[in-house]
Amino acid sequence: LKKMKYKYITGEVLSISNPERWSSLDNLLEWWPETFVSGSQNDYGMKLFPRLEESKVVSNYKFESRFQGGPGLVHGGILSAALDDIMGYACVIHDRSCVTAKLEINYITPVPVEEEFLLEAWVSKIEGKKLYLESAISSGENIHIEGSGLFIDLGNYPGQLYDQNKNYP
Repeated sequence: LKKMKYKYITGEVLSISNPERWSSLDNLLEWWPETFVSGSQNDYGMKLFPRLEESKVVSNYKFESRFQGGPGLVHGGILSAALDDIMGYACVIHDRSCVTAKLEINYITPVPVEEEFLLEAWVSKIEGKKLYLESAISSGENIHIEGSGLFIDLGNYPGQLYDQNKNYP
């Protein structure tokens, strides 16, 4: 992956300790087959398929016209959902099961529908249960969207630890 010049994020990538474990994310995708962004069994979903490259979760993706906001442009909520989803995968490749605590999306230039873009997400820093994530949507040398997030590690079994009445983090 080429080194990009970011406007709102650092671009610092924390290396994963066991890249061979994540040579394919196919099994990981099947953990959540019905999610909106990457679920393979959601008929209304985006069906985004991420892969691992140099400690980043990446995907080449063409946003269909059904994801329009303004005429010919991808809706900002769709862009936000896509980055949130792949940032979640970036937590998992660091062996952390996390939830999003804070998400910030910087819309730099519009993202047209029916064109291919590169989506990337990575962990930039870990402090205890807090994981700091960064992400971007680009085409060629142009960065259209930058994202950052704070994710909270819930432990190995987030489904068992999750409590609707608990205040996170």
